[in-house]
Amino acid sequence: MWKKTSEHDRLRLEVDQLRKENQTFRLAANNLADQLSALEVVSKKVTILSGLNREGMGGLGGPSSTPLGSLTTRGLTDQLRQLGVKSRSLESDMRQLQDFYTNRSILLAATPAIPPVHGYPSASYGYRLDPFTGVRDFHSGIDISAPQGNKVVATADGLAIFAQGQVGYGRLVVIQHKFGLSTRYGHLSQVAVKVGQRVKKGDIIGYVGSTGRATGPHLHYEVRLNGQPMNPMLFYREG
Repeated sequence: MWKKTSEHDRLRLEVDQLRKENQTFRLAANNLADQLSALEVVSKKVTILSGLNREGMGGLGGPSSTPLGSLTTRGLTDQLRQLGVKSRSLESDMRQLQDFYTNRSILLAATPAIPPVHGYPSASYGYRLDPFTGVRDFHSGIDISAPQGNKVVATADGLAIFAQGQVGYGRLVVIQHKFGLSTRYGHLSQVAVKVGQRVKKGDIIGYVGSTGRATGPHLHYEVRLNGQPMNPMLFYREG
């Protein structure tokens, strides 16, 4: 009789323990479901704001109408399997969003879209009358008039590949950026970078001057794509 009572007590303790573990398991599963639902909302919002097309990204369903706490063990296992699939889908979506913003950040950093100097445009890109000869010729950049000695900054992240005197340009800095882009800063009074130096957008690379073929203090600024001159105004914007 004593042995039967002891066995009964042992079984009851095991059942109680299993019940507690099952309850803990269900609570953890509910928390996981809540976290995944919150992540799904964030993923959808960020995707919409970024303009990404969700086609090809993991399909995500709505919340289950059956609470986890009311499921059988088999049903709970199936629900957890679905949560695992949903978790992997969300992870894939988040990786795509991370890649999108990483690539976008690199592109923005390499795009020459800030003013190289504070001043006002005095000559535009394209054909014009040469100020020295009066003959019509092609101007491969823009001229920005500014006081002698004003700081000139890099308009995008890159690598200084030229920093010395050049015929016509006077003291010249050339910065190579990603995606085949490069920028040129001419007529500088002083050069503030060395060849091989990496610069960030906004770093000082020189100072306004009138060296080379110039009628007065100004910056000659060029943007080139694979070596071909482009209109800097296609990139340049205030602010």
